Amino acid sequence: MDKENNEEICAQRFLNWYNEQHKRNYIYQRAATYFLSLKGKLNWDFVACERDNQEEWIGIEVKELSTTREVHIRFEFWEDLCLELTQASTVKGIRGKFKIIHPPVVNLMPGERPKLLKALVEVLNNKTSALKADFMDIGPDIADKFTSWPREKSRNRDEYRKWRELRPAELLINGSPYSGCQVISSSSPIVARDGAEIHEKTFNEADIKHANKQLRLAKEKGARKTILLLCCEPFISEDLIKDQVRNLDRRLISDIDCIYLVDMGSEGGVVKVYPD
Repeated sequence: MDKENNEEICAQRFLNWYNEQHKRNYIYQRAATYFLSLKGKLNWDFVACERDNQEEWIGIEVKELSTTREVHIRFEFWEDLCLELTQASTVKGIRGKFKIIHPPVVNLMPGERPKLLKALVEVLNNKTSALKADFMDIGPDIADKFTSWPREKSRNRDEYRKWRELRPAELLINGSPYSGCQVISSSSPIVARDGAEIHEKTFNEADIKHANKQLRLAKEKGARKTILLLCCEPFISEDLIKDQVRNLDRRLISDIDCIYLVDMGSEGGVVKVYPD
């Protein structure tokens, strides 16, 4: 999906929600279409006005929380791989319900996916009887069978002694009795210990300062209100994004009246994060 399409979907989902919440009838168009003089110059994304009142309008700028999109791609990769692993393990006669949490980024070369799947099936088959409710790290076992398994920095002296600077990436899995076979990934791809860091990184990448400059122009052109939409994936933390906004110098958002999170994974997933 290209950037412009993403922006338009975000704006439409927001207005669907906003119209329902406030009993309004706003529609949108590109700012450079409403103000032809802005074409090819600094502008903002959208002008939103009611169908029967084209003169009173809202300025809307959309910024994507791009890091979360990258994390979501990783999440989808593991969701699909877990489905394949379930199917392949069932054929092998493996029984149990298994859950994988916080899987690493795996950059595969062409033709490597079947090799990774084969290694996962073999490790799961070998470890099934040992897997209980507590999570076990099977990353080193996979690395023994799949040479392209990613590496990460050793975290303590024991790991350094065993693997030196880089150890096999961690892959935590648990198991419980089940008549068939099911392998699932966790509901969120963000590791708890990395959550605040990821949210800070993705928020900074949104370039709020530039959005403020764009929406200042909207006010100069006569906008009744200015709104910044942060389009994000479903697992983004509303509270962590609110923390980032609270920590901003208010001069950086002096021309932004409201900021909303728009969940691109579901209709109606809109949350106001500024002002409180």
